[in-house]
Amino acid sequence: MKLKYIIPSVLAVITMFMGCSEEFKASYLGNIRVSSSYLAIPGGGGSAEMTVSANGDWTLSDVPEWLTVAPMSGSAGETTVTVSAPATKGALNATIKITCGTSVQEINVTQGKVVVEPATCKQIIDGEDGKTYRVTGKVTSIGNTTYGNWYLQDETGEVYIYGTLDKNGATKNFSSLGIEIGDQVTVEGPKKTYNGTVELVDVTVLNIEKSLLKVVAPEEIPEISKTGGELELKVAFKGKGVIPEVNPEYSWIHYRSMKVEAGTVSAVNPNPADTAYVKFTFDANEGKSRKGEIVLSSTNGTENSSITIAITQEADVLPHGENPEDPFTVAEAVAKCLAIGNTSDGVIYYAKGIISSISSIDTGSYGNATFNISDDGTETNAITCFRSFFLENAKFTSADQIAVGDEVIITGKLVNYKDKNGNETPEFSGNVYIYKHTKASNDPGSKAKPFTPAEANAFCQTLTPGNPAENAPDYYVKGKIVKYADGGEFGTKYGNATFYISVDGQESSEQFYVFRTLYLGNVKYTDDTWAKPVVGDEVVICGKLMLYKKSETELVPETAANKSYIYTLNGKTN
Repeated sequence: MKLKYIIPSVLAVITMFMGCSEEFKASYLGNIRVSSSYLAIPGGGGSAEMTVSANGDWTLSDVPEWLTVAPMSGSAGETTVTVSAPATKGALNATIKITCGTSVQEINVTQGKVVVEPATCKQIIDGEDGKTYRVTGKVTSIGNTTYGNWYLQDETGEVYIYGTLDKNGATKNFSSLGIEIGDQVTVEGPKKTYNGTVELVDVTVLNIEKSLLKVVAPEEIPEISKTGGELELKVAFKGKGVIPEVNPEYSWIHYRSMKVEAGTVSAVNPNPADTAYVKFTFDANEGKSRKGEIVLSSTNGTENSSITIAITQEADVLPHGENPEDPFTVAEAVAKCLAIGNTSDGVIYYAKGIISSISSIDTGSYGNATFNISDDGTETNAITCFRSFFLENAKFTSADQIAVGDEVIITGKLVNYKDKNGNETPEFSGNVYIYKHTKASNDPGSKAKPFTPAEANAFCQTLTPGNPAENAPDYYVKGKIVKYADGGEFGTKYGNATFYISVDGQESSEQFYVFRTLYLGNVKYTDDTWAKPVVGDEVVICGKLMLYKKSETELVPETAANKSYIYTLNGKTN
């Protein structure tokens, strides 16, 4: 069965432009009057003006990035407002709002002409934002049945449909279209790239070819256990049968059996669908997570339909960066972003870092936060966590749930986001939330409040003499280098150094003994071109502290050998 309808969008645009060409057409709403509620800007760039008449203070809102509006607010009386935009190769439109008291006036702004370009998914992905494309493909998944957010796939790739208009051009009525997974649909709409995801926005549906197949159950295909298992698909079909196929490439997926039940004919439903119960089994997985496909086909003699069902199986051992117990460093996550580029590879990653700055925390309807993390808590080589949720993917409810200095493990998809000006930002963007959170400590000896040399000496005196336990915490000690022990300078033979530190770099009874500490970054000193700390340099040492039993009568507070490192040297971590 085929369902076809066409929305006369071109006529609507022509009508809009005709309305804008009138010399003066006042629009009234409560406390506000505007000279025109429609403004048109040429595709080559330019501006348009309107006169705002108000009986009180007014403000403009909902202005998109591609528009420049001046002024954005005004007072009682008449004000000329100029709306400008640079050149665009596509067609853009927006609705901006003017608020005066309790009155809100909407102004429709358009730029450029709608030129529909037939394309494949790949051509859309490679094409320019703002252009309007027409594409035909199959519905592979539906994420939102109110606005109509879903994925369309053809033989060249897949694009995300963000918003679907109904027959009358209205939003929030996707269910009225009857679109289902497996249907072949033709749509047209403008392209937008949002945080690395290629989208067609608020599309018009031109044609729907209903699939002869529909997976009734399960509603969501579960991830297959690493130990293998079984999956039964309940499939409604109106063809002459169901043909299951598994590409030999996916040798771990096996078709096992099928049971068919005929539909019940009635006066209400003279042509019911039949039902097939199709069973598959899966081998155990001894490696990384893997993906496969099951294809179900049917024909009625004149038409053919097929559904491709994506199968994922969890890993026996997750690889580095995909395992919450073995997360990327932030530097590794940044490098991965650069390798992935502006479009997500769909993999869920983990990275451990320290919050270096916070851009926003929303505790209202959105409940998300945007912040940066880095390996050392500075903005150097940081990655942005864009619109992240809190622990267990829950919304933020308080602005103090996170703070600069907190240690987190972040999970989500990675992209190297590129904005309209070509600026690139490594980001966690897509299904982002905090997997693990450790509040920054302000206790003495913490990163936020390092021990002084005297405090470190006093703390060590509270310890049991001898080497620290492997799970003993790391502490931070801050001071200036007083002197090196004999032969204690950094060298490539042992890769460590031994020296004394005090508050002011002067020799005193309050100096602390730093024994066989490693270099910056917690690595051995292996290159003679690296800068060697000198007497007077300020350092922060991070590592395990101990009370060394030099003799029965002499106990020495110090760092444990090769279990500490220079965290900062004169304020720098690298």
